[in-house]
Amino acid sequence: MSNRLHTTKAFKSLDDQIALLKQRKLLIRDEEKAKRQLLERNYFDLINGFETLLLVDSKASNKEYNGPNFDDFIMLHNFDKKLNLEIIKVIDRFEIRLKTSMAYRFCEKNFVAATDSACYIDKNKYTDPRSNHLSLPSDLAKSISNHNIFKTNIYFNRNTYSNFIDFCKAKYPYISTYNDPPFWVVIKVLEFGSLFKLLLGFEKDVFEKVIKDMGMKYVDKQKFINSIRIFIELRNTCAHFQLVNRFRTPKNLRIDAGMIADLGLRTKTNTSGSPTYYEIRLYDSLLVLSQFESLKDIRRLIKEFYYKSCNSRERRIIIKLFERMGRKKLSDWLSIGLK
Repeated sequence: MSNRLHTTKAFKSLDDQIALLKQRKLLIRDEEKAKRQLLERNYFDLINGFETLLLVDSKASNKEYNGPNFDDFIMLHNFDKKLNLEIIKVIDRFEIRLKTSMAYRFCEKNFVAATDSACYIDKNKYTDPRSNHLSLPSDLAKSISNHNIFKTNIYFNRNTYSNFIDFCKAKYPYISTYNDPPFWVVIKVLEFGSLFKLLLGFEKDVFEKVIKDMGMKYVDKQKFINSIRIFIELRNTCAHFQLVNRFRTPKNLRIDAGMIADLGLRTKTNTSGSPTYYEIRLYDSLLVLSQFESLKDIRRLIKEFYYKSCNSRERRIIIKLFERMGRKKLSDWLSIGLK
């Protein structure tokens, strides 16, 4: 993604936006329909989000179209929204499996008697990520004591609650029905990032069982951790309705070398053209996800999108979109997750 700073522009009415697009030689068959679409979808997402695929020269100072029409932008935007939904469904399946395994394996060891119902808010049942069995990078190796699950005297809705369990009982009706809500109920309220931080504090024997439940071996723990970090970024993109076709992992998120080799990931190249260990696009992020979940619905969506295109011009646009997402060939997208 470009580091170029954009100049803040003056407000333009819908009429002004249509006039600007027509000035750039974009064909608009139904101006009233186009205005409704611009009002509902946001010019920045709908036009700026895809224009580099459709401009005569995306680097030219004066923007100009030659061939595309307004409906092409609608086609690309509709596909992005559908792809967003399919991806978040897959990530949700992964997250639900992870939460289930974490709660079960933790309680399997620590929930010995009825008096142990609150074992999951006991810091002594976890390890310190700064020096435990995972050999974490410095940005992850932080004290687990700061995790929300261990907080006391939590202020919420003008009341103060003594611990995380009481806070959850006050905030979530389905938890309030339990006198002593077990971990497998409370874990549902943890967001993906918070869940991940808690997992990093699991004791080795519990972590080993969780990673096995998720389909990996303990020796692959670094790949597992790296994968989750990628999924958190991808999920945030989808959940905040950003254009998922433009997804890149953060520039400071190093991609595991073993995973690059195993999956054939394509990372960003440096100025000399050599691959680095940073920044993968959507296709490669989905390859990482395919280690854990089926991508059949994503493959189906890609296939339908391509073959429902009306003409060769639309297909050329779609191929440009595929290339932006990480692979140009349709065959790569139709086989993603099958190896």
